[in-house]
Amino acid sequence: MKILITTEFSLSFQCGVTTAVINERKCLEALGHEVRILTIYKDKVSKYEDGVYYIRSNFPQLYKDSYAALILSDPIFEEIYEWNPDIVHSQCEFFTMACAKRISKKLDIPLVHTCHTDFDEYGIHFTKSSKLWAWATTTFIPRILKNVDFIICPTHKIYDLLRRYGAKNPMQVIPCGLDLEHMRKPLPREERTAIRAELGFKENDIVLVSVCRLSKEKNVKESIDHFKSLLNDRPEVKLLIVGDGPERANLEQQVSEYGISENVKFSGNIPTINVWKYFKTGDIFISSSISEIQGLTYIEALTCSLPIVCRKDPALDISLIKGVNGFDFVDDDSFKDAIIPLIDDKEFRIQVGHAAEKSVDKFSLQNFSNSLMSVFNNSIREKKAVEED
Repeated sequence: MKILITTEFSLSFQCGVTTAVINERKCLEALGHEVRILTIYKDKVSKYEDGVYYIRSNFPQLYKDSYAALILSDPIFEEIYEWNPDIVHSQCEFFTMACAKRISKKLDIPLVHTCHTDFDEYGIHFTKSSKLWAWATTTFIPRILKNVDFIICPTHKIYDLLRRYGAKNPMQVIPCGLDLEHMRKPLPREERTAIRAELGFKENDIVLVSVCRLSKEKNVKESIDHFKSLLNDRPEVKLLIVGDGPERANLEQQVSEYGISENVKFSGNIPTINVWKYFKTGDIFISSSISEIQGLTYIEALTCSLPIVCRKDPALDISLIKGVNGFDFVDDDSFKDAIIPLIDDKEFRIQVGHAAEKSVDKFSLQNFSNSLMSVFNNSIREKKAVEED
């Protein structure tokens, strides 16, 4: 089968969508399918290179991690038509969705879409008016999705969200598959000690670790607030913030103003291939984000045998087994109630960590590829059946 995946996010960016796209290509190619990707890039001339169609950007960049394009005509489309994919799988709702719809209509092939966005939370990037944003989402999201043959929702959170907006498309909850095997490797003690020393941590420090893009919707500010409160009870605990993004300077200023710079360290951007080492450099994973769709970093943390302590959110339904592989919280008090027993009791922390690693098998690439192909094959059959009628 020939499968075209479309996304606004350049594959060089480190984010959940690019992780999902790269993993999908990997697992489908392993099954023998031919997979190509269409994305937008900053170059002024469209091109095809190494299995990727790059649509030229001709519109102001709206968000740091993606480019924009309003393309009415471009020779690259003729190349795609000549390749003649069997199905289009879109992974973003805006600019490349228009490309996906155009290709689907021209070739009369199914359009399947995966929704990765909690639109309620991402409104902070565009307007301060919650009422205006609520009107916009319920008005435009169903229209954008109107001609999509099938929608994949990584969690029930997204399924419920789209139904609330009024989307009537056929939908199914399918968690995104993750390539987790490299994260199961043990991190040699000497390397762990060296990374800690480079960051200013001692061998016996208890280190909480946060891994995410440093942007507003990830709510790292709240994690720092909770950590500052925790220091009143456990002044020796450390916090490692892994990642980079537009909010980094503000977060560093927050840490400085709180006077906790000795306890909080920022790693900056870490190459994707090495992120697992920074998970394993820590002892407990924390997150205050309520904008997650599936929480890929939660699953990566679990794979690295870290207990997770995360802000209560419907996205946790598929990853958190409360009291077994981690805990959730809603405020300072519940954050401390969740994390202090893990800090104080090493045996309990190790026990929860072992349970964490065992809880992620359902997110394997094999399970994901089987579910995807079932959706793709059914969509193609249904499209043909409609044409025959």
